[in-house]
Amino acid sequence: MKKEAGARLEKWDILKFILMFLVVAGHIADLYVKESSAMRTLYLAVYTFHMPLFIFVSGLFAKTTVNEKRKDRIFGYFVLYIAIKLIFWLYYGIARGDWSFSLFTEANLPWFMLALFVFALVTVLLKDFSPKYVLIFSVLLACVAGYDTEIKSFLSLSRIIVYYPFYYLGYLADAKRIEEHCRKKTAKTAAVIIIAAMITVAVLFGEKLYWLRPLFTGLNPFAALGGYKNFGFFLRLAHYAVAALMCYAVIVLTPQKTPFGFVTRLGRSTLSIYAFHYILIYILYHHLGIGRFFAEILPENAAWLGMLLVIPIMLICSLFEKPLATIASPKK
Repeated sequence: MKKEAGARLEKWDILKFILMFLVVAGHIADLYVKESSAMRTLYLAVYTFHMPLFIFVSGLFAKTTVNEKRKDRIFGYFVLYIAIKLIFWLYYGIARGDWSFSLFTEANLPWFMLALFVFALVTVLLKDFSPKYVLIFSVLLACVAGYDTEIKSFLSLSRIIVYYPFYYLGYLADAKRIEEHCRKKTAKTAAVIIIAAMITVAVLFGEKLYWLRPLFTGLNPFAALGGYKNFGFFLRLAHYAVAALMCYAVIVLTPQKTPFGFVTRLGRSTLSIYAFHYILIYILYHHLGIGRFFAEILPENAAWLGMLLVIPIMLICSLFEKPLATIASPKK
């Protein structure tokens, strides 16, 4: 039994590594979307599902926090939000001379910690209600909220509303049953078909579908979709369906074990990687000029060289995991 428990933990660490890899890769790809069709396609494919799945996994392992009303853990997210926000404020002040600060308006990376705080708090309040109705209401709210152009980055409200259904689904799900389902051949076959279909659509139509980008960030109102804004309700439902399928497929195909120890180690260090990777990318590209260096080496494919930075960036950022974990849960 101990062996199986270890395997289960390893599977989820591998999954978190994959998702964090995609987060970093997505931000590097974003530097090239104006000039590279391939990067636009990659960005769109990654953003279709990676945050919904990250949030689903967060909800999956929040049961103890929610059910036991662990105030220390719940408010630990808010402390992390403040800490990461201060890190960004300090960096932007030193690097850009921008010392502006707004405690509750957040469109950059710290939003995720604020969202986890709100997700846990709201789920504590809703845990005695019928899950079916909570889920239906949260999906409908997200589909309607997009029509309100005022719901944006204040309190990260737009993203909180858009992504909450995935957190709640994770909270309702059973990790053990998921793991058992993943071992079935039919599940693996279905997952391969879903991934193959996603890759086919991305390769054939990724460029034409790039106008959907505002929908996938969770930040923008439907007005950002231009002429398709009136169809926002149905487009969000469609996005939810595609994201759910991709989340299912990626979970199923994530291996139980890996021979590469650094993968699970980085999977356990997603907090610090998330907190610091964007700043490190900015330093590399805007202060050290590594983008220009790549362009000189391989002018036509400099963006792909940038992808070689993902693992080194993750390794460097993982060094700060303990300090951030201590801030979130200081020892008594």
